[in-house]
Amino acid sequence: MIADIAFPVPLRKTFCYRLNDGLLERARPGLRVLAPFGPRMAAGLIIKLREESAVELSGFKTIKTVDTLLDNSPVFKDDVPALALWMQARWNAPVGLAVDSFFPRMLPPVLPLPSSTLYPLPSTLPAVPPLAGELAGITDKLSAFINNTECGRPAAHVLFGPPQHGRYEIYLELIKKAVSGGGQALCLVPDLNLMPHFMERLGSAFKPEAVAVWHSRIAARQKRSVWLGVLNGSVKIVLGARSAVFLPFRELALAIIDEEQDDIYKQEEQEPNFHARALLLKRAQYHNTCLLLASACPSMEAYAGVKAGRFTWNDLPRPVRGRPRVTIIDMEKHPWDIISPPLAEKLKKAVGEKRQALVLSGRKGYASLFMCANCGWIKRCPRCRIPLGVKKDGEACGVVCWRCGRKEPLPESCPKCSGKVFREKGAGTQKVEGYLKKLLPGTRVARFDGDLLKSSVKGAAAVYGAFLKGETDILVGTRLLARGHDFPNLGVIGVIDSDSGLSTADFRASEKVFQTLFEACSTLETAAAEPEFLVQTRQPGHYIFSVLPDMDYRKFAEDELAARRDFFYPPFSELVRLGFASFEPKALADFSGSALKALDFPAAPDEPAQLQPEILGPMAVGDLKRSRLLKEYYLVKLPDEAALAYCLERLRPLKPPKSVKFKITADPYGLG
Repeated sequence: MIADIAFPVPLRKTFCYRLNDGLLERARPGLRVLAPFGPRMAAGLIIKLREESAVELSGFKTIKTVDTLLDNSPVFKDDVPALALWMQARWNAPVGLAVDSFFPRMLPPVLPLPSSTLYPLPSTLPAVPPLAGELAGITDKLSAFINNTECGRPAAHVLFGPPQHGRYEIYLELIKKAVSGGGQALCLVPDLNLMPHFMERLGSAFKPEAVAVWHSRIAARQKRSVWLGVLNGSVKIVLGARSAVFLPFRELALAIIDEEQDDIYKQEEQEPNFHARALLLKRAQYHNTCLLLASACPSMEAYAGVKAGRFTWNDLPRPVRGRPRVTIIDMEKHPWDIISPPLAEKLKKAVGEKRQALVLSGRKGYASLFMCANCGWIKRCPRCRIPLGVKKDGEACGVVCWRCGRKEPLPESCPKCSGKVFREKGAGTQKVEGYLKKLLPGTRVARFDGDLLKSSVKGAAAVYGAFLKGETDILVGTRLLARGHDFPNLGVIGVIDSDSGLSTADFRASEKVFQTLFEACSTLETAAAEPEFLVQTRQPGHYIFSVLPDMDYRKFAEDELAARRDFFYPPFSELVRLGFASFEPKALADFSGSALKALDFPAAPDEPAQLQPEILGPMAVGDLKRSRLLKEYYLVKLPDEAALAYCLERLRPLKPPKSVKFKITADPYGLG
């Protein structure tokens, strides 16, 4: 018997091994083995078993033998081999690294056998205050799908509305229903800074030993304890980052993705690539899980799923007092102002009335870029080739790359024209904070952004706490402040450079900008009477600003989906990004030509002609005039997942020359 085994290496293939005769009766896909791999013994996972007569072995000099099984039965209830192969077909993930995500390195070689019954909870759960009205109705509707073996159920349920409208209360009720029925619950959150708030609520409603957190910052020993606790059922509720989708749940009755539209749920900065939402949808099929996609502004994928009948739609009740008044400010009329006169007037009025205000900027730091006032030269990161931003640290001022973190002192002269006068373009949170202190002297202004969180978590908590207590009049920050917060005394929110994200080549640019603005505006719905939401833009004619005043999410979603359908973008297609980089133009051109030739699907009987892709490109990346490294990419559009898998299968065998770097990204979220 031949076993196809996956090892934790970045290769998109499995390895053939012969099974020892003593293992034939026990071996099956999903079991871990200990086998010789190169010069060492390594743990791997059986992906497939085949009769030796059905395997072409003529190309092998020797076939190594597996003598040791590490498990007597599969550790996961899910079919991990099938999931790993699906991840490879869906995102071009190396099958071994996909398997490795399910079995972290810090686990013991021999795992305890999972019990057929989970650890029971105490007979009486701590009381959760009962919900009433519309919240109770939504909870009852969703509860019907928990611990229910009904076939043909919806794949997921979309919960539309901001957290302060009762979203967390619904979470608690559904989690209580899941664990009281003997199941487990998973809640994914996009921002680690929100976890303490979630844990406080969960800790007050459930026994602490039944609740655990899972993310990259917890120690290996704690991860091991949580992983084994989930496996044996002693951990009932997990609050985690996207990697928590790989935990070994035995009875996953409920899964919640909080702010499901967030890009953080797509991992593409490292292998294996995956999207937590899609992977959790797949795992939910194995566990008969009730999957809740919650968002103040759902993704186009979620909305399209509702329109297609695969998901249900659930509206959180909106406040009776009405919505904020939205004002779009045309910054072409105020080209030199960071804070326009209309916004400055509203801020001054709010402070005078003892109400608070938020001012949001799209960028932390001091300024977005640093340029020569004489010739227009822009200081760029030598690694990433993106413009460097300006950042102040006390009295010191320097430039920083927002992507890789590289820091440099400010240049004394322009390397192109020797000019000594420079300009800072764009307003980061530091610049806005300083500008407001000068504009409104005597006003208590503070800043809350990623830089503050990195430098001092306690300091950030103190700034946030002071604003909640009313000790700060105006808080300046990034989109961190636009999500999941309840500020009762908030009277005004102003957004600086709201359209900066619209200038990118990303087809999701409009969706991302609208989501940020919509979430920020939703924060005001539980605020003081007659709240004001002011948006500064240099593109007032863009269609997102026409639907924003009415807070009409459905109108935006319908318009956006229509545009996506017309131009054949997701969710109406599947995308593959082919990235090329080389110092040698000819080598890059030759290899990219080979890749495109592989995408010229032949119309052979066994290769469907309707899968022919649509290809956009080449599109250059970076500043070609100032860099010898040539970078370009192509976008490949395909009609469905089957076509995507076929495309990746044809591209996978391509081997670039040493002078060319080649990267395939399926379902890309970072374009350019």
